[in-house]
Amino acid sequence: MQLTFTPALGEETVLKVAPVASGRPASQSVLFKATFEDREALLKARTDGVKVEVWSDIPVDGRSYGDWGALPFSELGTTSVPQGVPSFSLTSDAKEGDDASQENSLYVHIRAPFHEHIGAHFHFTYRLVFPTGEIKWLGEFGRNGELVIEQGLPGVDLREGWNISDDGTYRTHAFPGDRVLGYLADPRAWSCWSWRSSSLPTFTGASQACEGLAMVLSPRPYAREVNVLRPLVFIASHSTSLHITEEGKIVLRSSSPFARVSFSVLEHSRDLLEGIAALCDGEVAAFDDVAAMLACRLPGAELPLHLVILPMIDNLDGRSVFPLKASSLPKATADWDGMVVSSPDMRTVEFVTGPLSQTDVVAWVGAAGGELIVSPAREVVVDSHTCYVALLTPHQELRVELDSVQSRTPVETTKEPQTTIQNQSVSRSSPTPTVPRQRRRAPRSRSSALIPYESPRLLRRYLHMVLNVVLWFWSVFVRSLTVRLVGESVARRISGLLGLALLKTAYPVSPKTLSSPPRPEEDLQEVDDNVADDSRQDSPAQSQEAEEPAAPSVSTPLPRYSSSNPPEALGDPNPPRLALSVDILSKAPVIALRGFGTLKDACATVDGKPTSSPQIATLKDGVQLLQFGVVEDGKHLEVLVTL
Repeated sequence: MQLTFTPALGEETVLKVAPVASGRPASQSVLFKATFEDREALLKARTDGVKVEVWSDIPVDGRSYGDWGALPFSELGTTSVPQGVPSFSLTSDAKEGDDASQENSLYVHIRAPFHEHIGAHFHFTYRLVFPTGEIKWLGEFGRNGELVIEQGLPGVDLREGWNISDDGTYRTHAFPGDRVLGYLADPRAWSCWSWRSSSLPTFTGASQACEGLAMVLSPRPYAREVNVLRPLVFIASHSTSLHITEEGKIVLRSSSPFARVSFSVLEHSRDLLEGIAALCDGEVAAFDDVAAMLACRLPGAELPLHLVILPMIDNLDGRSVFPLKASSLPKATADWDGMVVSSPDMRTVEFVTGPLSQTDVVAWVGAAGGELIVSPAREVVVDSHTCYVALLTPHQELRVELDSVQSRTPVETTKEPQTTIQNQSVSRSSPTPTVPRQRRRAPRSRSSALIPYESPRLLRRYLHMVLNVVLWFWSVFVRSLTVRLVGESVARRISGLLGLALLKTAYPVSPKTLSSPPRPEEDLQEVDDNVADDSRQDSPAQSQEAEEPAAPSVSTPLPRYSSSNPPEALGDPNPPRLALSVDILSKAPVIALRGFGTLKDACATVDGKPTSSPQIATLKDGVQLLQFGVVEDGKHLEVLVTL
């Protein structure tokens, strides 16, 4: 059995410990690693019951300074996610710990109050313990390993000129120009969150340059150093910027003679985080032993909230998770009846329904941390079924209404008189009423007999009826063929244009329209005359009958729809429609829907002007996204979705 250990025996290993304020509880992690020659050797040792241990005088497990004891090696533990609770792995670092070289390694991960022992030396060696009780020591006499405790920041080499304040924060000043503050020992070991003034944070991966007024450096899971890396927080004063190069050089760029920079480990940096939150109109929503959470929003936007989650737990394997509890969310969410939680790329969108005050764990988050988008979920009841709507992009004043048979005034069916002439045979014994003759127009063809004086109202109704037939023919026969030939986007655009045309030709409903006759009496009399003229042209035998007075009657009105899209042929004449109205502050709005089933159609306008129909993406658990194209900031968006 061949084993390789880190840290090695017979060598001194420096363990840097961050300074802390007097009386503040703190601890620093150290990681021991034992690597077998291959996976089979590790499994054989486990089968044979052989244990690998560290024998050390490190003060852990209640041991006093100078007492020796055993610390067994084991695999890194992970936390399983309960079923039914959404989980998010928010960065690509989440799976970087899974490589073949780590499958044959065991670890001892301990945390101890090393800040109480600055300058101390702790010793250790390794041993094998067999089931029979036999112990095999792997070191040599006088060649134990040694840990030397020094004050500093793990993974960072700082230049001269830093002062350590009483709260454990590093502070320095700089003059106009560029000043090198220090270096990252391994630039690949860190990912970076950066903030500029009045903007949302930006995430930058490892070995990439980043710049901003403030930064949080998070260790990546593969960085399994003896001295476990801790998240670090930088913040600079205004008129300055921090820059970290691809090589790991930390540079302060300043145009002011009074530039200041503060720097500390995350677990001691609540004051620094509050300064960062002020840059993006946010707050420090949570700060405990597990994670810190910053709630930010785009300046000028009401919603959504962007939650930047910065774990304080040691991220060693990239597979660990920790719970995001409802009690840790910003106070503004306490009154929400439900919420939607989304990753920034919106590939993972989860609805959390029910009052958040009665919810314990909202989601499980990977140990790498990251960013979440949260927004309130609006409830909409359709056919006794509860559905949810949320807007995932920056906005103000979202209004949601359901235009359905159950929730709206009935579809306009005002009986506009359409006069028909019915042939009547008058008895010779009955008196013939005297009707004053009206001025006759020249006879017209029957095709225009129902359009007296080219009435704009009747023309509009006639055109609306024709468009209804065209859209029915398009929906039933042509649309599916168009999708196959030229694609879904073109078909949606055509549907949107036809729906807009129907909206423009539909006669609006108003109290005046309902209370007063929509057509003058002159138009009605003209219809009588025209139809009578056409009857005399068609048959001389009917001329005498046409001379008798005709009693006007009201025929069955044509169907009218109050929405831009007609119902499906032979289907529900009043399909429910979801209407949304919002002031948008993003270039590509995204609306999340859940529980609505298949969406028949959707159209939209921006500041009253028609725009291209949104793309509909279907995710798991019945979640659908309406994704719009590029729209200018500050516009008013209206959306009508046929359910």
